Amino acid sequence: MPPKVKYSKEKIIEVALGMVQKHGADFLSARSIAAELGCSTAPIFTAFSSIEELRAAVFERAYATYEEYAREAADMTPAFKGAGLKYIQFAKEEPELFKMIFMSSDDEDTDKHYFPWRYRREEEVRGGLEESYGYETERAMKIYNHMAVYAHGLATLYAHGNCVFSDEDVSRMLSEVFLALTKGEKL
Repeated sequence: MPPKVKYSKEKIIEVALGMVQKHGADFLSARSIAAELGCSTAPIFTAFSSIEELRAAVFERAYATYEEYAREAADMTPAFKGAGLKYIQFAKEEPELFKMIFMSSDDEDTDKHYFPWRYRREEEVRGGLEESYGYETERAMKIYNHMAVYAHGLATLYAHGNCVFSDEDVSRMLSEVFLALTKGEKL
């Protein structure tokens, strides 16, 4: 009878995610995870075929954490502003996960991290802008692109611990930029 698996896939992902939250994604290796678990690397490679497969699973778990913030934004008024506020809040509260998801250059398709039209929830967020304000898709996309770049800049400051703005400042700043973008000048 084979020995009982001591470390499940789920447990390994959980430990690896915690390590990313504390130390950043660059710290993630089979050896560092094994050390955290107090075992050899064998259980890791029993559960995962490669470190890349494990990293992908950790990325998906990190993204699921972000999705919790994004879902809260949908209940905010206006939801479009909520999306930006929650994105920035995620960077503030989970800086290493934010860096892993939105600032990583580990893969060949790095533009997916900072171009809003490559964002998994882009259609939902942009659609909310179209619905709430009555913008045609093209205009909504232009406004969304500008706001996403602005929100990403603020979030990046938070992720690196360099932001001195209060939550009220951030909310006001997002509103001011949105109003400036929608005041009649063509984008």
